[in-house]
Amino acid sequence: MTDWEKELSEQLTKYAEAEFDYIDTKDIARADDIDYGCSGVYMEGTIIYLEIKNLPYILKESGRRKAAQAYTMMHAIATSIAQKTGAFVNCFSPNALLVVFPGKEETYSAAVKSAMRLSHALSESFKQQFAGIKGLEFSMGLDHGHIMGTKNLSDTGYDHITWFGSCIYKAMRICKECARPFYVGISGSIYHNLDDSLRIAERRIIGIKKKVDVWTKVTYQYENVKKHLYQTNHRISFDEE
Repeated sequence: MTDWEKELSEQLTKYAEAEFDYIDTKDIARADDIDYGCSGVYMEGTIIYLEIKNLPYILKESGRRKAAQAYTMMHAIATSIAQKTGAFVNCFSPNALLVVFPGKEETYSAAVKSAMRLSHALSESFKQQFAGIKGLEFSMGLDHGHIMGTKNLSDTGYDHITWFGSCIYKAMRICKECARPFYVGISGSIYHNLDDSLRIAERRIIGIKKKVDVWTKVTYQYENVKKHLYQTNHRISFDEE
């Protein structure tokens, strides 16, 4: 066995035999207290999984610089919105971000409002800034649950924590079912716990104002089980409550 194989073997043995330790918290800043290795931070929260749906197309049509520019701009918007709500942003993959709202059921409304603001920001408020990125398509999926984060880089940047949790993958699956103009999709558990201010809107139908449910029920398969999600084209501007 070479020296590097021996060193790697010893490191893996150390990880394999360690009792994984974690901090249970709602405060992402507690991630500063976990080590690079077999320790993590554990929290309950509502997840927005925000994805650039057609990154290969953008790369092909506009090149790497525009793809990186699109991601950077989306990150800036998501971070700005998150900072106003006590959430935080994680760079989950080259084409997706997580926006995490630590807490229990009280985070449902804040996450849904933020998703609707993200939808408005990307499709309306800042469309001039995104005009140079040809054909940008995005969508969001939301779910609630428990997540575990570990450091896979030896710095303290929260963007670089790797997160694990079934709710993340359910949010990813919901996101796949959404497309223009229904940019936002939520799990049934979130939908059934929203108050009317986020479920009902006044719209004009054949010249008559009526109150309608802004969400559309969709059936999909998740882990070989038939489930329901709710998607919407409703958006909230930055100056709306």
